[in-house]
Amino acid sequence: MARAQTAPVPTAPVQLRMDRRALVQWMIAAGGMATLERLSVTDLIAIGTGAHQRSHTRDSGTVALDAHAALTVTVAAEHIIPASDTPGATQAGVTVFIDTMFNGWYPLADRDRFLVGLADLDTRSRARSSRAFVDSAAPDQLALLQVLDDEVNGLRAVNASAANAHWFAMLKFLTVWGYCTSEVAMRDTLNTWPLPMRYDGNATVAR
Repeated sequence: MARAQTAPVPTAPVQLRMDRRALVQWMIAAGGMATLERLSVTDLIAIGTGAHQRSHTRDSGTVALDAHAALTVTVAAEHIIPASDTPGATQAGVTVFIDTMFNGWYPLADRDRFLVGLADLDTRSRARSSRAFVDSAAPDQLALLQVLDDEVNGLRAVNASAANAHWFAMLKFLTVWGYCTSEVAMRDTLNTWPLPMRYDGNATVAR
């Protein structure tokens, strides 16, 4: 897959914990980003579902993210889209999706900035609770992520480019992108499965 020139990032602030109904609308709004200006929402969905399919056919584990980074992403993404009566980010395979995108779509500079951001998250966590992020209590994890979300939103008010370069903006966008284009979310949350022009012998037939 060809690499994008810059990383996809959200164009407007959204709540840290995202309501399922707002996800698709947010994806549509994000389709207007400069980095994706030539891609329609259909294109975004096609890229996302393709990344999920590739992640299912490769060997287990992650490539761009080491084990600790992958676990950090899993915990953070689950705070952004937690499981409730519908699947959360973990059940949607968001971590492997993010790893696939960094391994085949994003420029190396963006991946490196993202990894530096994950390391900084641990540094902040140890300053707060003397523990790495993944070992901290859930309220402390959520509080740290909220600080990062506020940082991005504050930057966006004065400098959109700086906000777009923030590693947490990448994490949040990729979490939503991976979730919205996962089969489990399309089946159980968004009611957008099967995709148009796709045969699914197990699809429920409306009566």
